[in-house]
Amino acid sequence: MKKILVAGMVLIFSLAGVCAQEKIYLWPEKTAPGSKNVTVQHEIVERSKVEGVNDRAELGITEPYMTLYKAKNPNGAAILIAPGGAYQRVVFDVEGADRAKLYCENGYTVFVLNYRLPGDGHAEGAYAPLADAQRAIRIIRSRASEYGVDPNKIGVMGSSAGGHLASCLGTKYDEKIGTKIDDIDDVYARPDFMLLCYPVITMQDAGAHMGSRKVLLGEKPKKKQLLEFSTDLLVTDKTPPTFIVLSQNDGSVKPYYNGVAFAHKLSEKGVPYELHIFQDGKHGFKTTDPNATCKEWQVVSLNWLNAYVNK
Repeated sequence: MKKILVAGMVLIFSLAGVCAQEKIYLWPEKTAPGSKNVTVQHEIVERSKVEGVNDRAELGITEPYMTLYKAKNPNGAAILIAPGGAYQRVVFDVEGADRAKLYCENGYTVFVLNYRLPGDGHAEGAYAPLADAQRAIRIIRSRASEYGVDPNKIGVMGSSAGGHLASCLGTKYDEKIGTKIDDIDDVYARPDFMLLCYPVITMQDAGAHMGSRKVLLGEKPKKKQLLEFSTDLLVTDKTPPTFIVLSQNDGSVKPYYNGVAFAHKLSEKGVPYELHIFQDGKHGFKTTDPNATCKEWQVVSLNWLNAYVNK
């Protein structure tokens, strides 16, 4: 693996004509309030072995940020993307920038979130990623006119552990974390819709993704912690409309205990949702079958957005 150490670099690159135009730090001093005493090493690791193809992962984040991807013909809706990485890293190409492309091409303004990781010793502990996600939504909503966005059409998308973070934002948006920094912290943090891709949902033993749980809650979490972060148990009738996509043969995050369980709770509470379970896709839709129907999952998600969210 090739490691690239980054110190305050603004990453600007093109996605087939869609430009990453701005790097937006979430906190006024760049370093998050709960990270001032964190000494973890910041690094970006290039995991791809294919020339010209990026698959970078960021670790040791103390200055969380969003990268803005503007559509040429914006439709007024925005998506905050939280990439996955088992809460050990943020895989911001394959589950972030790469996915921004289709949405931008279809008018959606996209923000890819590089959030802090809960095992790095931040003062907020397990709540550090959620603090960043809340802050990100608040920034987007508070600057909606600047970004050309309808403040009532701002959603969140997450994959794997990023799906857990997205579902936390959709169920714990009112959670008070830390102390108020500025007026942005008073802005409503509820996303207007969610897209959850093979998400980690439960923290309970039977269905938990243990790698994510260990980093988020430690080796021996208390029952209260397991309940606080099992987001299927937190669904209410105020939870945003949700699109969920899974594969039946996901060997990492068990579909029934996670995405399906979340859909079941949405149904119980009368929240609109759409659930797709592909026969083959494995975790991350990394199937080797070139004909697998999961290849079109993002088009299916776009159809849902256009039909039910951004009418």
